[in-house]
Amino acid sequence: MLTRRVAVCLPLPLVVLIVLSGCAGRSSGPERERVTLKTTSATRYYAIRGTTTTAIFDEIDHNGLLDTKSRRAVGLTSADWNMDWKGLESDRGVCRPESMTITLTLVVTLPQHARSNDLPRDINSNWRRFAASVAAHEQHHVDIYLAGARRIKSRMESVLTKTTSCAELGKTIRTVWIGEQADIEKAQDQFHVEDDAKSRDDRKPLQVQIDSNQARLSVIDTEIKGLDQTLAAIKRRHAATQTELGAIKAEMAKSGAAPPSCSQSGVARRFQALCQQYSGLVTAYNALVEQHNGVVSRREILTEEHNRIVATTNTLIEVLNWTR
Repeated sequence: MLTRRVAVCLPLPLVVLIVLSGCAGRSSGPERERVTLKTTSATRYYAIRGTTTTAIFDEIDHNGLLDTKSRRAVGLTSADWNMDWKGLESDRGVCRPESMTITLTLVVTLPQHARSNDLPRDINSNWRRFAASVAAHEQHHVDIYLAGARRIKSRMESVLTKTTSCAELGKTIRTVWIGEQADIEKAQDQFHVEDDAKSRDDRKPLQVQIDSNQARLSVIDTEIKGLDQTLAAIKRRHAATQTELGAIKAEMAKSGAAPPSCSQSGVARRFQALCQQYSGLVTAYNALVEQHNGVVSRREILTEEHNRIVATTNTLIEVLNWTR
C-alpha cells in the first residue's frame, strides 16, 4: 500500500513589537508582500536488490519504509512546516503586521533498484512501471501540500488586513494555521481512500479470473486423480486377464492344441469350452485396452488444459503482484 508520513506541524512562534510612542509612519518605497511563502522539495531513495517479483516485494514488505503509524510503505512524503510573523502595536492597541514567512520543507522517499541491470527483461519493465507509479503517487501528495501552502498564504494575507490588537491577531493566525493544516491532512487521507479504491478496482478483475482458474484447476485435479485410479484398476484387470489367458493356453497345450486351432472346423468337443473361454477373455482384454487408451487420451487432454491454466494463472498473479 502506498502511504505518506503525516505532516509535522511545528510550534508557531509569535513575535510582537510594541511601540508606545505612537503609530509608525508609512514608508515611501513600494509596498512589500505581506506574506512570504518558501517551499523546498528533496527526493531521497532507498535501495531494493531483489531480482524476482517475490524477492522485490518481500524486501519492500520486510525492509522498506515505515510511516508514522509503523506501517510498511513503498513511498513516503513528509512535510515540515514553520511560520513566523512580526507586528508593531501602537499605544492605541492597533497591530500593524511587519512580516510573515511560511516555510514548507518536503522530503519524498522513493524505492530505487540497485541491481536493475541484473533484472530479467519482463521484471525490469514491470519495475520501471511500478516505480513510476509510486513516484506519481507521492507527487500527488506533494501537490496537495503545495496547494495547501498557497491557500494558507492567501488566507493569511486576508487575516493580516484586519484592524485589531496583536494579541487578537495572533489568536486568529493560530486558528487559521491549525485549521488549514487539518484540512490538508484530510485531503491527504481522502486521496489515499480514493487511490486505495482505484487499486482495489484494478485488482478485482484479476483476482476474479485467478479464483476462477484455481477453481477449474481443482476440478481438473480431482478428475485426473479419478482417472489415475481407473488406470490402476485397468492395469490390475489387464494383468489378471493375461494370467487367465496364459492358463488357458497352458491347458490347450497339454492336449496338443493352440488358440489358432479354435478357428478351424471340426475342433474336438473337449476343446470347444476352452476356445469359448479364450475368446471371451480376448474380447475382455481388447475392451480393457480400448478403455485404457480412452482414459489415457482424456488424461492427456486434461493435463494440457491444466498446464495452460497454470501458465495463464501465473501470468495473472504476476500482474496482480505489480498492481498496487
